[in-house]
Amino acid sequence: MGAFLSLLRGGGPTDEPPVDIPVNLEGAQPTADEVEIYQYIIQIMQPAPGYLDALKGYIGCQEEIRKAISSPSRETEEAAWAAVCPAVLKLREYYEFALKLEEAFPRLMAFLCTGDVMRNLEVRQATAKQLADVLHFVSLFDELKMGNPNVQNDFSYYRRTLSRMRMANPSQQNVVVPDELANRMSLFYAHATPMTKSLVDATMKLVKENNTVTPDAVTTILSIISGICYNAVIKERAQGAMVHYCLRVLTVSIILYDHVDPEGAFGKGSKLISEHQCELSKHPAGPAATISLTLYDTQLYT
Repeated sequence: MGAFLSLLRGGGPTDEPPVDIPVNLEGAQPTADEVEIYQYIIQIMQPAPGYLDALKGYIGCQEEIRKAISSPSRETEEAAWAAVCPAVLKLREYYEFALKLEEAFPRLMAFLCTGDVMRNLEVRQATAKQLADVLHFVSLFDELKMGNPNVQNDFSYYRRTLSRMRMANPSQQNVVVPDELANRMSLFYAHATPMTKSLVDATMKLVKENNTVTPDAVTTILSIISGICYNAVIKERAQGAMVHYCLRVLTVSIILYDHVDPEGAFGKGSKLISEHQCELSKHPAGPAATISLTLYDTQLYT
């Protein structure tokens, strides 16, 4: 993604500027200590670009569904069903990937949050970059989902139609998603930003169940990652596509921080320079989705 020169934010009041410590993450290679988790995350994230491309090109079945609803007949309903089933299979893939990411993300966070967080980021730059990459992917996915109502509409039509089919024929076997899985998928896609919600849930579970990872360590690393992106943009170290990358990572970092810290990202004791960082999410060169993500997913943003 190009040079990722940045600041690591130190402690202090929220109106103090971050401490300027340059860290070069360009081409960072995993150390022996990182190899196992690094390869694991690579394996998990391997299909991610393909999922983004597929979601970007997701046309949906609105025309077939419209005809089946406005002019119901065996022909139009069968055509709509034939169109929606492959679409639902794609949505199932995205959901199952979210489950894998929800399992992998706490492992990545725990690896970076156990012990001296600042030292971890200095010597584990390859996995630190992977953390940023995950946050970047989540932002991209949710922007595409928010901008395409066909995702939820197709799945809703599938469930309604399947329900009618089962009422007429209780032994109906033409099912691409079992009922229990369909219920979970429905909850997933009902959320405006489902991938971000998955990371929030995974992070909250981590701090509640992992005794070696403290909430303070998690908020520290998120504040540092946020500071990295803030300074890369504000000091014009990031150029071109890297500006978008940094703004997305910054935004998701703030969202996660806001859920982990009991006082939120905007409380007096926040390690974030929240006002400036949230204003930066409105950067004219950045994606508009960063504002929507902040509005939907932080608890106290106004």
